[in-house]
Amino acid sequence: MKARGYTIIEMLIVMIVFGVLLSVAFFRMGPALDHARVQRAATVLATDLRYAQMLAVRGRKPVAVVVNSSLKGYIVRERGSAVVKRQRFMGAGTDFLLDEFTATAPSVELFPHGVATATTTFTLGLAGYQRQVRITQAGQVRVVRVP
Repeated sequence: MKARGYTIIEMLIVMIVFGVLLSVAFFRMGPALDHARVQRAATVLATDLRYAQMLAVRGRKPVAVVVNSSLKGYIVRERGSAVVKRQRFMGAGTDFLLDEFTATAPSVELFPHGVATATTTFTLGLAGYQRQVRITQAGQVRVVRVP
């Protein structure tokens, strides 16, 4: 009579093959996860810039977005005031894990009639992949791919 079931050798072979396939899939998914993090961070920044515009219009007073590149973050606050409306960090220790966060200006002010002080470009990156969020002087916010 023949015993039914799998031998230890067969189980080990299946586990090894499964482990190899899993490791290949993991290394192929790594860059995709980095790209998704950068894209999500860019979307959050664009949304926060639109939020700052809305605060300026609703409050009828200028709102400043102050960038801190060393902390990889920014603060949305009323201009000339210490009242912080929103504060966000995107570096290590956050969900975004960005290793690059720069802006062409240290701050941008948004006025109640919808315009900004200057066109400002924010560059966000992780592991060499970058996205830019640009707010024009006319107040248009868009996320653009870095060539």
